[in-house]
Amino acid sequence: MKLKPQTRTFEVRKVNEDKTVELSFASSEPYERWWGIEVLKIDNSAVDLSRLNDSAPLLFNHDPDIVIGVVEKAWIENNKAMAKVRFGNSAKAQEVWADVQDGILRNVSVGYQIKEMQLVETKEDMETYEVTKWFPLEISIVSIPADNTVGVARSLEEEITIKGAKMEEKNIQTVQTEVKSEPKIDVKEVERKAKEAERSRVAEISAIAEKFNKKDLAKEAIEKGMDVNEFRAKILSNLSAKPEIDTKNATIGMTEKEVKDYSLLRALRALSNPWDKKAQDEAKYEFEVSAEAQRKFGLEAKGILVPLDVLGRSLTVGGTGSNVVPDNLLAGQFIDMLRNKSAILNLATQLTGLSGNIEIPRQTGATTTYEVGEIDAITDSDVTLDQITMSPKRLGASSGYSKQLLAQSSLDVENLIKNDILTQIALKLDAIAVNRILNETGVGLVVCNPGDANDGAAPTWANFVELESLIAMANADAGRMQYIINAKTQGYCKTTPKISGYPQYIIENNQINGYGFRVSNQVPSNLTKGTSNPDLSAILFGNFADLLVGFWGGIDIIVDPYSRKKEGVVEITADQFYDMAIRHPQSFAITKDAKI
Repeated sequence: MKLKPQTRTFEVRKVNEDKTVELSFASSEPYERWWGIEVLKIDNSAVDLSRLNDSAPLLFNHDPDIVIGVVEKAWIENNKAMAKVRFGNSAKAQEVWADVQDGILRNVSVGYQIKEMQLVETKEDMETYEVTKWFPLEISIVSIPADNTVGVARSLEEEITIKGAKMEEKNIQTVQTEVKSEPKIDVKEVERKAKEAERSRVAEISAIAEKFNKKDLAKEAIEKGMDVNEFRAKILSNLSAKPEIDTKNATIGMTEKEVKDYSLLRALRALSNPWDKKAQDEAKYEFEVSAEAQRKFGLEAKGILVPLDVLGRSLTVGGTGSNVVPDNLLAGQFIDMLRNKSAILNLATQLTGLSGNIEIPRQTGATTTYEVGEIDAITDSDVTLDQITMSPKRLGASSGYSKQLLAQSSLDVENLIKNDILTQIALKLDAIAVNRILNETGVGLVVCNPGDANDGAAPTWANFVELESLIAMANADAGRMQYIINAKTQGYCKTTPKISGYPQYIIENNQINGYGFRVSNQVPSNLTKGTSNPDLSAILFGNFADLLVGFWGGIDIIVDPYSRKKEGVVEITADQFYDMAIRHPQSFAITKDAKI
């Protein structure tokens, strides 16, 4: 007797968040076939689960070419055959998984071979057989069930021949089955491909995690079945977020009393008098603080490292004498002071309290989208990333102070020196930022005199609009959009109408075409081009949140008491450990030939 392929259907029982599903794929519920009633025996002696427990494939509609996952585990429980399956990461697998989650696809079917049957009953010409030996090959998620009334899917059998059974006999008889044709499903090949895809996924995720030092995220992604592009997006989101200014991480943890006891002047006097034992002894505490700051931030000071705990304190002079007022001991105040003296730092993204080199990822290529036919294949495309490396560099500012001034103990003097240092560092940061943007490859360029490329020209209203358009066309017009101009350009824009003859000026309501602007004389006004004199100005426009400025530790104070000793002047150099990078050049547009 030959049995044609049969099916019956069960429903998904439990859907988990990690792309796994627990389901029942067979029970002993009687099921009517054309040749009689079939009853599957469900126990460990009857069901051979070896194939399922050897990473059998999870298919869609029993199609061996559509592998959507793998069987992780199969077992017998409460007279039912149970399995736990995990969905893969192919486009079809993701599609089916989404429909299973939404309850659209809820039917499961099993493909199996019958090895042995027994005739157990004949009633009104209807024979009932118990399948006593059977061998599941695969499990499928199916769109059209064989029977909605029973729950579990069954039976995509090979054609079999039943030997030795006389259907009219009443007694129980054993029926042996014989498989006449080779299985249509190359299970080994399906398993091999599934395992190869999984190994490739794990290896690629692990490599990305190693590159960006995010092994913890890789472990989570592998366990949850996340595909490679999803993991790339997660890495980008995790690492590209602007770090908060962590006051605790940016300081060495000095208490209010320790900050109050610290004297910058005492440290400067010791450095300017290296042979004066008394001065050295008096500054022991300041040298200990410097050593702790160097240890924490991994920096090697050439002089003495002054941490942000000290640089951020508020210093005032009372009416009856000098007093430290520790109302605000936030180390972040130091950065605030620096920003207030800088035109650009207030707009940039600041990363403080850094230690060692840091790597910041950026997306350089997006996933490609396609319009295809209903059954056409979609070409795979990857989100591509690279990274910006930032490492501590020295930014030095020098000033000369008389020995008589350094001999004072007034907090006014300490404030004077500190504010002088902050001003010089802020101005240098502005100059570096301007030059970095003006010379960055990929920044948009507007030529004020396109008709004569050899010379500059007065900037027009159209030139300003063109600067904005270049960034908008690159889809980068977001974030902190601002103009940076020099004082010369500011005066020109306040007195130059947008259109000749109409009293509407380029700068109106303290804005340029609705955007704010900052003035810094670090923006050059002495550029040259062609036959023009060195009197051309630069104009910068862009999203300054894409300008990254990193700060490491505090300020390294280096004292030189020798170079100007005949004048009685001590040369003090303040080195700030910093680095600067542009995240996306397309976020900026410039002109370098504005003749004003």
